[in-house]
This record gives sequence, structure tokens and C-alpha cells, in this order.
Amino acid sequence: MSEMIITPLEVRNRLRDLQEKYGFSSHEFRNNPDARNHVSGEDEFEWEAYLTHADVLRECEERLHREYLSHGVSASRTSPDRDRVAQELAA
Repeated sequence: MSEMIITPLEVRNRLRDLQEKYGFSSHEFRNNPDARNHVSGEDEFEWEAYLTHADVLRECEERLHREYLSHGVSASRTSPDRDRVAQELAA
């Protein structure tokens, strides 16, 4: 499996595509076993992966926002935070 770098927009678009394809939300996919049974194995794996990416991106965004509000803008935050996000997404 090769590493892919995707943008938050690509994550949202792919999740929307899967929701439209199967006719239910990501929340239903996660919480409703009957709905999940209608998803192909490959799409199930992909949906889980994109949901995980979305969760990590949201957590990083919230953490960055909290740091910004507590410390203000710092010139040193761009590179280390970008590296941390990349490492978390690769995990």
C-alpha cells in the first residue's frame, strides 16, 4: 500500500460520495450495523479510513485553534504542526 497525501477537501468529498452511493450518513455507517452490512468490503475499509482521517484532521484543527487562542500567532507553529499532522495521519 502506498502513502497518499490528501487534503481535507478531498476527505470531505470522498465521504460525501460514499454517503450518496449508499444513501446514508457517516454517522449511520458508524452506528447502524444494518446499514453497514449494505456496504462492500472495499468501500467499508475506505469509509473507515476517511472517517479516521477526518477525525484526526478535526482534532489537529481544534488543538491548533486552542493553541492560537491561548498563545496567539507564532511563526514557529507552521512546520512542527504540519509534521505532527502528517505523522498522525500516517499512523
